[in-house]
Amino acid sequence: MRGVGFVLLLGLVLAPALGAHEGHTHKVMGTVSAIHENHLEVKATDGKAVAVTLNDKTSIVREKARLAATDIKVGDRVVIAATQSKDKDGKVELVATQVKLGTAAK
Repeated sequence: MRGVGFVLLLGLVLAPALGAHEGHTHKVMGTVSAIHENHLEVKATDGKAVAVTLNDKTSIVREKARLAATDIKVGDRVVIAATQSKDKDGKVELVATQVKLGTAAK
């Protein structure tokens, strides 16, 4: 019985580290609050600000229409699929693989 408790405790301790590993797909939902060159700042549904990098491989869509990064506007509602990686300076960043645009927030 002790072994089971230890395994559960170990799982709880390691879960955050395992869930945020590089290459894992993250989902960000919220409203675009700022746009800076190839970066978006999104106010997530939990109220936190999340920075997401866009690159030439990022797919941007609204319904079935493909769009360009310049079509993203502050106030747009988004659902972003992103992977965690490190930039050239070793800083951890989220890189969007897909940005789904909804309607602009009122």
